[in-house]
Amino acid sequence: MALAYYPNRLAQYTCFARLFQKRGSLAQSTQSKLTNFENLKALKQNHMGSQLVHCHGVFDVLHAGHLAYFESAKKYGDILIVTLTTDEFVNKGAGRPYFNSSVRANMLAALEIIDYVAISPFPTAVQVIEAIQPHFYVKGPDYQDKSKDHTGGIHDEEKAVNHGGGRLVFTQDAVFSSSTLINQFFQPWNERQERVIRAVQEIGGLETIDQILGQIGRQKVCVMGEPIVDTYVFCEPESISSKSPSISARFLYEENYAGGSLAIANHLCDLTEEVTLTVTRGTENYVTDLLKNKLDSRIHLIAKEIPQTQTPRKTRYISREKAQRMFELTHLGADQWYHHSATEFCQLIKKVNAAHDVTILADFGHGLFEREVLEATSDFQGFIGLNVQTNSSNFGFNPFSKFKKFNYLSVDTREVRVAYHDRFTEPLDLVKRLSREISPFQGACSMTLGSDGSYYFPSQNYQDFYSPAFTDVVIDATGAGDAYFAITSLLVKVNCPSILVPFLGNIYAGLKTKIIGNKAAVTKSQFIKAITAVLK
Repeated sequence: MALAYYPNRLAQYTCFARLFQKRGSLAQSTQSKLTNFENLKALKQNHMGSQLVHCHGVFDVLHAGHLAYFESAKKYGDILIVTLTTDEFVNKGAGRPYFNSSVRANMLAALEIIDYVAISPFPTAVQVIEAIQPHFYVKGPDYQDKSKDHTGGIHDEEKAVNHGGGRLVFTQDAVFSSSTLINQFFQPWNERQERVIRAVQEIGGLETIDQILGQIGRQKVCVMGEPIVDTYVFCEPESISSKSPSISARFLYEENYAGGSLAIANHLCDLTEEVTLTVTRGTENYVTDLLKNKLDSRIHLIAKEIPQTQTPRKTRYISREKAQRMFELTHLGADQWYHHSATEFCQLIKKVNAAHDVTILADFGHGLFEREVLEATSDFQGFIGLNVQTNSSNFGFNPFSKFKKFNYLSVDTREVRVAYHDRFTEPLDLVKRLSREISPFQGACSMTLGSDGSYYFPSQNYQDFYSPAFTDVVIDATGAGDAYFAITSLLVKVNCPSILVPFLGNIYAGLKTKIIGNKAAVTKSQFIKAITAVLK
């Protein structure tokens, strides 16, 4: 039965329900099976003397493989409990999950073989395993070779099962894939996306990407750039003020995130062997707290304090309901080297550069790469990735052309237009000019196009490689360009096939848009899941 013929998701959902009626009768009532996380803790006590069996997954599109999996799992005990990942933590790229958690839970509960269904409010299965303490935690045969689980989640799950006195077991049923069904029948990709997917498959697909990520994992990286404190003040807009034509909003809460070069380092430490972060900072207590609590503990931090200097801080007032920005207040300065000697810092960054395979220069235009420090970068050795940003505080004063040495440049369309004083040239012609003009550096370049994807030009090669974006709903675009820059710098360093640079860069950046501000970094596990979902 070809699901492509069904015009909407409800029809496709109904179609799948019919597929199961032959092997698993649909229960008359599903509501009695639906429970929540808190109630999971009581199941073992409520079923004393019974063997509890637990399965966990996304279960986006139910298929025959799922039914066989549940039937095999039920043979291990008396009570079958199925938990599913909530929508927020399904990190499989654009259009996933295809069905929301409520639909998925009800579909599972309709299967008579299942006794309880709950939506997990956590990113992994560990917490629900600890709550249920099942006698058997059952996974499919594709998890039996634990070395192939790039996320490492199977090891954490096994540890949680063992701690509760249970056993991890595997079924031997045929392996099916919801991602494959969605990609084959539900037509989630447009023509441009499908063209790039075919190109990636032709060069080896997931196998090639796995090898590339292995090479990236052996890189020693240093990141240099301004740290930025991203303060998000969450509000609830109420009305126009009665005394002035301004928005009145009720304060809810405030959070500080590690932005700028801090965010880039947080992204990279889950992908590489070693990350060193070199920054200057002011003496504010809140910056000290941020570096201690919001920077990944695996990062080697070198932070030089500059007296009487403001650490860059951007305060954004956010409507919590839709994560919409209402107003932004900045605390920025770009004159630190006009008041303090940069000699010691220049010596430091040259030493750090010499000790690493890759140097990431993240110039946010807030005064770090000026005067002597800018000149010092001309003496750097090894691979240099560069990102130079244009923003409201440095507009027109921070072109990429001020740097004299780099191997890879990642910028957005606006930044290229500002550098060339060019408002109207088509993006492809604009990036072609960029590629020609940085050719003497032996440099490759990317130009990001926001929701339209990105272009990539390899070093001294005027052929362009384009990839559309692979994301749908954007929660917050802040830091997406930084995420793209971080991953593509490493891809260029290991000389991966050219089409993979914009393709993987866009998937990685798309995952970042699902995160509010820089509250969290994109993990390697999330990245691999998203790639797999696209290519299956």
